[in-house]
Amino acid sequence: MKFGITSRLALVLALVGMLVSGFTGFYAFSVSRSLLVQSAQNELLTSTQVLARRLALTRQEISRNLLVLATHPAALASLQGKGPASEQQLVTLFELVMEANPAYFQVRLISVQDGGPEQVRVDRDSGTLLRVTGDDLQEKGHFPYVYETLKLPFGETYLSPITINHERGAHAGLERPTVQLATPVTDARGTVFGVLVINVDLNGVFAMLSADLPPDFQLFLANRNGDFLIHPDPTHAFGFDKGRRYLVQQEFPETADLVTGKATKAFAQSNQGAYADAPILLSFMGRPLDVASGEDRLILGLAQPLESVLRQADQLGAGILRIVALVCLGCLVLAIFLARAITRPINMMNMAIQRFSNDNHMLSLPVARQDEIGMLARSFQHMQNLIKRQVEDLQDSREELEHLAQHDMLTDLPNRRMFMERLEQAIARALRNDEEFALLFIDVDNFKQINDTLGHAAGDAVLRTVAQRLAGSTRKVDTVARLGGDEFVVLLDNFSQREQIAGFTEKLLAVLKTPMPFGENPIHVEFSIGISQFPENGATSEDIINNADRAMYKTKAGGRNGYRFTSDANTQPNLL
Repeated sequence: MKFGITSRLALVLALVGMLVSGFTGFYAFSVSRSLLVQSAQNELLTSTQVLARRLALTRQEISRNLLVLATHPAALASLQGKGPASEQQLVTLFELVMEANPAYFQVRLISVQDGGPEQVRVDRDSGTLLRVTGDDLQEKGHFPYVYETLKLPFGETYLSPITINHERGAHAGLERPTVQLATPVTDARGTVFGVLVINVDLNGVFAMLSADLPPDFQLFLANRNGDFLIHPDPTHAFGFDKGRRYLVQQEFPETADLVTGKATKAFAQSNQGAYADAPILLSFMGRPLDVASGEDRLILGLAQPLESVLRQADQLGAGILRIVALVCLGCLVLAIFLARAITRPINMMNMAIQRFSNDNHMLSLPVARQDEIGMLARSFQHMQNLIKRQVEDLQDSREELEHLAQHDMLTDLPNRRMFMERLEQAIARALRNDEEFALLFIDVDNFKQINDTLGHAAGDAVLRTVAQRLAGSTRKVDTVARLGGDEFVVLLDNFSQREQIAGFTEKLLAVLKTPMPFGENPIHVEFSIGISQFPENGATSEDIINNADRAMYKTKAGGRNGYRFTSDANTQPNLL
């Protein structure tokens, strides 16, 4: 059989077509696989950051509970030995706090005198709350969470190292992973009389924080030395407590710089040892602690099965393989008759593939042709659209996560993180333009009673209504945010006159106090407001918020249902 130029050209074109198609398919599959892995890593890092921020917010909430208990008059009165009535009142407060926070193992008031005896103590035991009295009260002055806390100024929090609790008589917290948070109890002159300590269930806190994660995600936590505190394999957690060391930098070498503090984040893939049968993709963050602590950082990690990440890539690879097979068959059949005709479209296809692989830009393809080239073009266009949709979906998911990280889920108002950013911007703008502004700290009076009597659905309805009314009563340049619980803040931009601020506050109280619809019976709600001004009441964001917060609590102490400026001696009642 004699081969002419047409046959040879057809054969060459067929072979070239097969090679080009195979290479293109492999390259497209490799690029898609890499893009999917990279997108999954970024999404995993975002989830880790969100979890870390939620952990920080949880720690701040515990610190606020500590401060509320430590500043209650019954705490100081109990330490000064003013009778059992104060102690019983404090026991009631402890029990209320522990009922609202199931992750609290223990709340204690410890005196600074005579070796640090426990003055008031409530433990969680077998699902009930138990007050510990008499000889069961112990001396704790030799524990770091006592003597280190005594060195702190009023309002500061000490965070103990995370360990297994071996303290005698710890009831539900015994032999459980725990961390203690403590704050000093002082009188008005700053004299320290004792410390208030909350023991927190580490597993319970992380179970609550990770409840919204996908079920196949795995959680890791390590201390500053890299010892695992939380691990999918329970035998690896707190190995140092059992005389063994299980280190994150040994299991995942990519995290070595996190342990030494040279890096703040790390990615890893593991397909060896325990993960040989089920490889995983991991994201780690090294987070320094912003409180006095025996730990200077924690390493938080999330893992996702690599199989779930690459499942889409495998589906895409199967599609690419079918397309390549179809192209090869088309080349074999059509190359004999269309040797010259197919040269230009193949080059066009190759250019489109290269351009799409480099920057996802979609060039025009010969989809109108009614032959194998057209079929290939349509198939590749379908593949392009599929990849583009997947990338857009990943981008939408990332934007949604970013929105969730900056907004409150119940009211869709900016959360604490976003509000703090805007407050810092307002301070910088005020300093630059020699302006002033005011901050209103708003708290719903008797909000717990609403939840207890009408249910959490009513409480949620009240919070959403408050958010809508605050947003509707302010300007676009102002910022309304929910800090958490029933606490809201309003940043009034360029408000400088006290009378102007007071007038706005009274109008706002009138709007907020309008009965709120819920079922057949409207809910009547009152509010306490604290007001601070910049720069009169503080030069930093923390000072401004803290002063407004203190003014709000003074409003509550003065009878609720009103407002108070930071510098006021008395609460301004709401007469409407």
